[in-house]
Amino acid sequence: MFVKKMISLGIAMMLFGSLIGCSAFTGSENGGDSATQSGKNEDGTTTIGISTWGSPDELKVFKELVSNFEEDNPDIKVKVTHIPDDYAGKMNTMLAGGTAPDVVFASDGDFGRWVSADLFLNMQELIDNSDINTDDMWESALVRYKYDGKTLGEGDLYALPKDIGPSVLYYNKELFDKAGIPYPSPEKPMSWEEYIEIAKKLTIDENGDGKPEQYGMGPLWWEGFVWSNGGNVLSEDRKEFVLNSPEAVEAMQFVADMSNKHNVAPDSRALEAMSADQMFESGKVAMVFNGRWMVPTYRKLNFDWNVAPFPAGKTGESSGWSGSVGYAINKKTKFVDESFRLVEYLAGEEGQTIQTELGFAIPTYKSLSNTDVFLQPGQKPENPEVFIQAAENQRPGPWSMTTNNKWLDTVNQKLADLWNGKKSAEELLNEIKPEVDKHLKEGNPAIFE
Repeated sequence: MFVKKMISLGIAMMLFGSLIGCSAFTGSENGGDSATQSGKNEDGTTTIGISTWGSPDELKVFKELVSNFEEDNPDIKVKVTHIPDDYAGKMNTMLAGGTAPDVVFASDGDFGRWVSADLFLNMQELIDNSDINTDDMWESALVRYKYDGKTLGEGDLYALPKDIGPSVLYYNKELFDKAGIPYPSPEKPMSWEEYIEIAKKLTIDENGDGKPEQYGMGPLWWEGFVWSNGGNVLSEDRKEFVLNSPEAVEAMQFVADMSNKHNVAPDSRALEAMSADQMFESGKVAMVFNGRWMVPTYRKLNFDWNVAPFPAGKTGESSGWSGSVGYAINKKTKFVDESFRLVEYLAGEEGQTIQTELGFAIPTYKSLSNTDVFLQPGQKPENPEVFIQAAENQRPGPWSMTTNNKWLDTVNQKLADLWNGKKSAEELLNEIKPEVDKHLKEGNPAIFE
């Protein structure tokens, strides 16, 4: 049920009462040791735990959400465990040791590993009997939290999405103006050829030493270029590595050529001194790929900027990947009802509305995405609808395709020889295919049954 009230900034967390009994969770707000545990309290309330990460701004809003939930559910108190660093590593330890909280933040990259280890509760029946309207949620957000015991993306829901974070092309309007270049269209994606030409015009090497003072573009996110060119990373049944197909090879070579051939994007050596984000924020890069999560940071920049779709390859369609975080319930919790009520609130209309106002991500509800709660007129970017288009078209990243991603780790390690120009895309991808296929099969035997 959507409660017709909004919470104000600065609401303090409710004080927790003394506890009796315990569940699987032991933790503190800062991820350290604490005697506070999930359990039944002397006053008849129940304390449950939830883990989170994020910046101070995100944590502040999240605590307000929790406080509002407690006001609407006076029989439940919530212990927030904030793990700002090495979240996945620490959560691995907590889940394995039986000390994880009742509700767990799970990124789409960690979800597969944890759900396949039987650590999360199957939430499908709870969702079916709740007020959660999954028909109004982005399908690409939901699908990454499904599992049928063998394959991710199939079967029942083991988590509900907190958000969806599509990626787009950010550009520095002032650098475009200075070069006399029209801004990219917010509706029609640039072709690869158009993208290269614009990047060349925006690249400035004043002394001709091969080290531009200003780059036209930052590092390219290769997955979207592969998909928009008709290629794939794995076969449809996920049993074979197919990044060595002609369409994918062409896209990967295009990405590598931006720094090695055209010199319009910083190479690995340039990025050692300054990250791509820092280059964009300091005006040393004119265009950069990034997710919706960068909007609050970029709103503080001292220059004007906007967003545009990913460039399109042979398919003519913009592509890219979207990130997401899910709310999962620890299978060891003794408080399923209370835990789901918290998830239902956070993933529901009110929780989504409040989280969306912060600006970090697109809400999982399509209807809410098309309101001023997300569009936020009067604030940058000028064309927030670009994110909605991306949410409609973009896929979960390759890391969400299998429960064991050793094969993908191998790919990313081996790609260094392509990015530094030591090998061509065709040579490298054909060379690594046998090893990648081996890791894919060994790490994911259930897919091959």
